Amino acid sequence: MKPRVAIVVQRWAPAIAGGSEALAWQYAGLLADEFDVHLLTSTALDYVTWNSDLPEGVERIDGVSVHRFAPAFPRGDYFFTLDRRERADREAGDATRWKTVWTTALQEEFVKFQGPWCPGLMEHLDAYAEQYDAVLLCTYLYPTSYFAAMRIRPHKLLLAPTLHDEPMAYLPVYARYRERIGRFLWLTQAERDLAGRLWNVDRGEIIGMAIDAVRAQPEPAETPYLLYCGRVDIHKNCPELLEWFALHRAAHPEIPLKLVLTGKDALGLHAMPDVEFLGFVSEERKLALMAGARALIQPSRYESFSIVVLEAMSQGTPIIVNGACAVLAEHVAESGTGRAYRSRDEFDAAINALATLSPNERQEQSRRARDYAVKRYSRERVRERLVAEVRAVVGQPQ
Repeated sequence: MKPRVAIVVQRWAPAIAGGSEALAWQYAGLLADEFDVHLLTSTALDYVTWNSDLPEGVERIDGVSVHRFAPAFPRGDYFFTLDRRERADREAGDATRWKTVWTTALQEEFVKFQGPWCPGLMEHLDAYAEQYDAVLLCTYLYPTSYFAAMRIRPHKLLLAPTLHDEPMAYLPVYARYRERIGRFLWLTQAERDLAGRLWNVDRGEIIGMAIDAVRAQPEPAETPYLLYCGRVDIHKNCPELLEWFALHRAAHPEIPLKLVLTGKDALGLHAMPDVEFLGFVSEERKLALMAGARALIQPSRYESFSIVVLEAMSQGTPIIVNGACAVLAEHVAESGTGRAYRSRDEFDAAINALATLSPNERQEQSRRARDYAVKRYSRERVRERLVAEVRAVVGQPQ
């Protein structure tokens, strides 16, 4: 009989493209040949409301048992009130108020009401914890991980935090993972370094995430283009990207260039010169667009890995990234390709540098980008590292 492994994630469905959701499903697939894998998740599709959209129950998908549990309530006014107060107190830097008001109990209330709070999932873990040989929690942020960690014995627990430098990461209660988690699974060294600063955690293996290494045929284009893939969202810093790109076009009309965006429009985009929004595209076309781009731009400040960055690099495409995100800056520094920016002048310089590469320079940038992505994040390399960590947990004495 195969050892039984649970993977807990806040939401999952085939159409969900979020990073931690994709990571949980990928890890489930990488483990399924060797372990009896159960994915425990909510019935929600929307990470803002946590409304229950899917039926509760269990279904078998690609060799994985998917268990869905309904949230007890959607995210509501109470959470947003707590969120406003927490932000105001943190920005004020009032240490006394933090000690007297933001007790562990209130912080846990904050975590719970951000959602999704799924009583059925917690009851399932209470009832069947001993039947799972290992439990892997995916992403640190949500109550599905935080409260699960409080009811499973630490030697069984693995956590893939997908931690990035965002306001919620500084909530002191999350440092409790340090005592509750047996093994940490990191995506990058920069993520692990951040956990050292925030949680005083200095252990765990860098596993990463597997990316598609197959080269696509570049999509032909009349005008050279930069590419953005993902949610067109304020949280991804897209308004700044659009504003700065417009300013770049006005300042450098001599460089023929447009910006192509794919994904979900959460901004309500309007027509802009030299900007083309394609909406959702197939996986095949996404890779073709990456292969044909002068560079992929990732403007987000808060990333723990950035799948699209590594996918673009696997296509031999250089990257332009927000240098305020240590993980993205690490990809640039370690690969020796692309550019990181921290100001509008640096943004302009990055575009100018990559949009005007000579054929030989572009070929060298392409080689470095692909070597970095493929050698570190091929499917087999990631699977080997992940399976070794789970085997170590399953093989421990009770």
